[in-house]
Amino acid sequence: MMSELESIITSRRTIRIPKSDPIDLERVYDILKKASFAPYHSKVEPWSVTIASTLEEHQYFLKCVFESYERNQILADYSDEKVKKIKEAYEKVMLHTPVSLIVATDVFQDEKKDLESICATSTFIQNIQLLAWQKQIGAVWRTNPYILDDQFRDAFGIAASKRIIGTVHLGYFDPDEVPEPKKRRPLHEWIGRVDETREFSTYAANDERFK
Repeated sequence: MMSELESIITSRRTIRIPKSDPIDLERVYDILKKASFAPYHSKVEPWSVTIASTLEEHQYFLKCVFESYERNQILADYSDEKVKKIKEAYEKVMLHTPVSLIVATDVFQDEKKDLESICATSTFIQNIQLLAWQKQIGAVWRTNPYILDDQFRDAFGIAASKRIIGTVHLGYFDPDEVPEPKKRRPLHEWIGRVDETREFSTYAANDERFK
């Protein structure tokens, strides 16, 4: 029998189009507070979160997305008709979503510290998704091209010393419309043992302790 934690981890699904029912921000704050118990390597937690929850905030978010795409020519290869459909799809989802989070992390121009910061904040984001799922709130973690745009970051007052890791969009969902799980590879396809490597065999063959 699965524990509650095991059930939450294995049952969680990405909810791309949630219900438009509003989410009490106190519930969001509670999720963020608990998610902040993710592990981290630096002296203080490296993450920061900018919240959009009103229609006006989401309209501004959408405006910044389209400006970023135009500035970086993300849609340059598409026909006008295709661009129109893409924008309509973005509007339908974005303006329908109750709460959106822009999650950023500290960067230090140091490979090791940056990796640690990104890993810690990614763990924080997964905590958000699991805690939200426990409250019957779905989430989708997006890493669209706009998160790499410094001007998009600046438009939300996020410091230049930070990098956006993704946007997380939250909303209630219909239990009858939860997607089927994606097929997972069997363990033997992605787990190996040290003693199965050629390098270990060479090491063992030349070490008196293994003879």
